[in-house]
Parts: sequence; structure tokens; C-alpha cells
Amino acid sequence: MINPVLMTLIIAVVAGVIIIVVIALVWLVRSHLKLKHDYQALADVVHGHNNDITDLCAAALTADGRIAATDEQISALCAKISDYEYQHNEPSTHPYGRVIQKVRSGASVAELMKNSGLSQDEAALLIRLHSSKAPL
Repeated sequence: MINPVLMTLIIAVVAGVIIIVVIALVWLVRSHLKLKHDYQALADVVHGHNNDITDLCAAALTADGRIAATDEQISALCAKISDYEYQHNEPSTHPYGRVIQKVRSGASVAELMKNSGLSQDEAALLIRLHSSKAPL
């Protein structure tokens, strides 16, 4: 048989090892639970970010659609304005259209009176209104 002192010593060593193993196990369980909690918190943050990105993409698509619609409206309005300007700047539609073109080309009061049958006051007024030269 084994000496009782030796047996007590072996039991004490085994008990010490068991206590150390139990303490290590408790520490590992606590660490595992803390990591599990941290993982869940990070997963929630990532899920929130994914939802934010989804919402931003949807908003970007909506804004893109609105921009495209606005661009089409602007193009249509520009076309209407061009048509309007073409129709209203056409010399044949305006009674003084040809005379105004002559004024813009640099015609004098005398030329306007002679070639267009205007009075001196009418010719002077048209030159004042439509001449590209600065008045003296």
C-alpha cells in the first residue's frame, strides 16, 4: 500500500489541479459569454448599417427618377422657348421686323426714313431701342 502521507499529498495535488481547471473553465465560460454579447452587438450594428444602405439606395433611385423627370421637363420647356423665340423674333411676324434688322446692321436715321418710309421720330426711336451701339 501507499504511504498515507503520500496519498494525502497526491489527493492535495489532484484537488489543486481540479480547482485550477474549474477556475479556468469559469473564466473561459465568462469570456465566451462576453464575446457572444459583443458579437450580438456588432451584428445589430451591421444589420442597422445594411438597412441604412438599403434606404439610401432607394432614396437615390427616387431622386434619380425625379432628376430625369425634371430634365425632361426642362428640355421640353427649352424647346417651347426656342419655338416661341423663333416665332416672335421672325422679322415677317413683327411689323417693324425688317427695319429693326436694318437698325441692328447699323442703318442711320436718314436711311430708315428713305428706305422704310418712317418719320424722323420713328427712325430715331427705333435706333435708340434696337441699336447695338451705345448712345452718345
